[in-house]
Amino acid sequence: MNQLPVEAGVQPAWPAAAPLPADSAAPSEKAVGDVQRDPEVRAALEIRPALAGDVVPLEFFFDTTLRRDYFLRRGQLREMLRGGRHRVWVAELAGVLVGVAITSARARLVNLLVHPACRGIGLARALVRAAAPVDARVKIDGSDGDPRGFFRALGFVSAGTTARKPNIELMAAPSATNADTPTVLATTRKEQP
Repeated sequence: MNQLPVEAGVQPAWPAAAPLPADSAAPSEKAVGDVQRDPEVRAALEIRPALAGDVVPLEFFFDTTLRRDYFLRRGQLREMLRGGRHRVWVAELAGVLVGVAITSARARLVNLLVHPACRGIGLARALVRAAAPVDARVKIDGSDGDPRGFFRALGFVSAGTTARKPNIELMAAPSATNADTPTVLATTRKEQP
């Protein structure tokens, strides 16, 4: 890990951050371990409801992660954190915001996003579990891959498309009697030429 030079006897204005498990990994190793299998990652992970003080890190996260497609209008995060219409969950890895899940008042998952550098280690799955949605509408940028495999791995099955929006694929829980299993509406964008 690169560090700025410090003059003898001069302390930096900020405390040194604890190194992430990836900081000590050899370049050929996976950058971050798996949430389920790696105890260091599991210990460094915190998923919690967002607080009013999280608005600036959340806005920065959305700005830097979604440069091409900002799917929340300016000020909407502040409204969500103030009002009772939405619930925002954050995933932090060693104190760094790396994922977000947003549910509506009716417990519908309306946004799910994990930083690209932290995908594939179980954060989205952990966020969905923490948010415990009744159903979900997930907006996915088609250039980031097909989300259906992720939701199928959670037990969802395709239920067709809507007539109003043919680019929205409905994915339902495998059993209508299982009220604890969410239904997912995955929005995929058509490929750009």
